[in-house]
Amino acid sequence: MRCGLLISFIAFSWTFSLQPVYGFAGHGVQRSHATTSLKKKTEQQRKEWIDSSVQYYRTVMREERRREMGLSLQPEQNEDYLHLAKRHYFARYKIKNGAPKHAEVIYRKIIDDLTEDEDQCDHAQLAVTTLLLALVLQRQRDAKATRSVFLRFFRLAFVEEYDDQRECACSAKVLQAYALFEMKQGHSLKALDLATKAVKLDKSLSPVLEWKQFRDARARLRGRMHHRKKVVE
Repeated sequence: MRCGLLISFIAFSWTFSLQPVYGFAGHGVQRSHATTSLKKKTEQQRKEWIDSSVQYYRTVMREERRREMGLSLQPEQNEDYLHLAKRHYFARYKIKNGAPKHAEVIYRKIIDDLTEDEDQCDHAQLAVTTLLLALVLQRQRDAKATRSVFLRFFRLAFVEEYDDQRECACSAKVLQAYALFEMKQGHSLKALDLATKAVKLDKSLSPVLEWKQFRDARARLRGRMHHRKKVVE
């Protein structure tokens, strides 16, 4: 009887002494699994962010339209392309979260980087960032800064010096946006001139000239020209 009790006591002691060891090992395995799971989740989130960035940038770059026009496109796996896509997507994130000033800083830095070497500047990329920056500034009701952004683009892009219309299609949207901006500022004749130039660069933008504001501006221009002609005669 005493021997049986002794054996039971020894067995119990061993079980009790081993529990902390096995418990510690179990926690280590759980930690390892948790770390692996966190890494996988972080990597998945990173991949989703990159995919969303590229998809967003493809959209704002009007790549489907550029393909139709036979314009060259940057490969999406190009490191510079991915970097630009992520920066633009981050700026969009800032706008959606109520930080337009931060988005403005991001866009301005992108434009500075794109125009650092004017000979190598991609006007399509510059056009997209210009449009996005101008939109942010308009929402902040900063007309002077908005106009300055448009003018800077055209000083760099030299729109009127292009011979190949396909090469200036990327600038047409900027011209159209500039025209709409000036129309809002009450400069209808200037807006009409800008919109007309935009349509010359990209015929698909022609419907804008049929908007009432531009029809009225054309009528006003014709009336002014008719008056000048009568004065000369």
